[in-house]
Amino acid sequence: MLVLASQAQAHRPDVRTRARVYEPHIARAAARYGVEPRLLWAIAFLESRFNPRAVSRKGARGLMQFVPSTGRRYGLKTVRELHDPALSIDAAARYVRDLSAMFGGKIDLVLAAYNAGEHAVIHAGYGVPRYRETRGYVARMTSLEQEQMLASVPNPGNSPFLPIRSINNLRSLSRETGSRSNRSHSIYFSEFHR
Repeated sequence: MLVLASQAQAHRPDVRTRARVYEPHIARAAARYGVEPRLLWAIAFLESRFNPRAVSRKGARGLMQFVPSTGRRYGLKTVRELHDPALSIDAAARYVRDLSAMFGGKIDLVLAAYNAGEHAVIHAGYGVPRYRETRGYVARMTSLEQEQMLASVPNPGNSPFLPIRSINNLRSLSRETGSRSNRSHSIYFSEFHR
């Protein structure tokens, strides 16, 4: 059985390969709905590591990890649609656009609402809810280290996405607990707040 598991892993694309596959979809959806493509990229990375078959313990599904009720609001009515990468990315771009309008473009609140739901942000007095997972999620996305890491990594071809070499740094950030959760904005998402 171990041999079969190893062989299966050897044929499974790594996160860098999966990211490259979905970047054109992310770019199109971001342009269509006026959202920052790097924000969608980072959400896809943190939510599913670009795995369209991902299913969370809480029932979130697909590349962008929609729970069925939110997915339905954005046109993802079936399990198959929740797992369809192009549909999921398009729905996520619309959701991020709507969250941005709802929360005045404040990236920390947009991210908190994406993670915990917009009602949790409202019930927290239009702040980041005190859920450990949500605070960590927001901190990972907006940390000063991420900003410094992205600024220092060359971006060949002026891609609108995080440089692929930065995935390992993002992976290490995703393990942090949110000690810098007071950082509310990232310079890389500055267009998002205008």
